[in-house]
Amino acid sequence: MAEGWMKYYTKKYAEVVSAGINPEPVNLFAANSMSNAIINISAQVSKPLSEVLDAEYDFVIFTFDANGTVLPSFKGSPKVFIHPFEMPMEGANSKETDANFDRIRDEIENFCFDFAHQHIRKLY
Repeated sequence: MAEGWMKYYTKKYAEVVSAGINPEPVNLFAANSMSNAIINISAQVSKPLSEVLDAEYDFVIFTFDANGTVLPSFKGSPKVFIHPFEMPMEGANSKETDANFDRIRDEIENFCFDFAHQHIRKLY
């Protein structure tokens, strides 16, 4: 979800690359929630960190709780941000699950909007 929002808010001003500690296929509930917000993430592919460590970045954002986790080293001197988001949980029914994913989607959107406009393309 963060990759989708970051690409949306940075447009042509940044190249957004996403990877995961434990890469997984796109969650169908996440894809549905983002689709409801008019962002299509269904074609996104989660990559392992090993595929992105050789490039240099201006920013690296970790969207999980990094306490006790040995974070990888990146080339250059990227500014590192750690902003953990709660993992959306599947509820007892689809309505509850959709609500959980929509809530986290909105939190991620707010973070990506603020980040993009503070660090990539400032709003004047």
